[in-house]
Amino acid sequence: MIRGTQKRMIVVKTADSSCFEEAYFLIRRDCSAGGGDMVDEANRIVEQLEGGVADKRSRKIRVLREVALFVCGCGIGAALTAILMLLI
Repeated sequence: MIRGTQKRMIVVKTADSSCFEEAYFLIRRDCSAGGGDMVDEANRIVEQLEGGVADKRSRKIRVLREVALFVCGCGIGAALTAILMLLI
């Protein structure tokens, strides 16, 4: 609450979310949507944000996997080159 003003707020508490415990939404003064519509919109936003976090996590894992494969490939190539040099 901001001192001297009154704000309308929706609190969304999620038990099954891996990222959010609670989300707070401040409602605009000019908004005339019903309470159920606002709660549905708040839940949609939370689900969308949680999906974005999961996408970032999976992207990071994919990049790490690609880097690990590249380093392993370089190591195998260096080992084969060393073996060939020793045989020659």
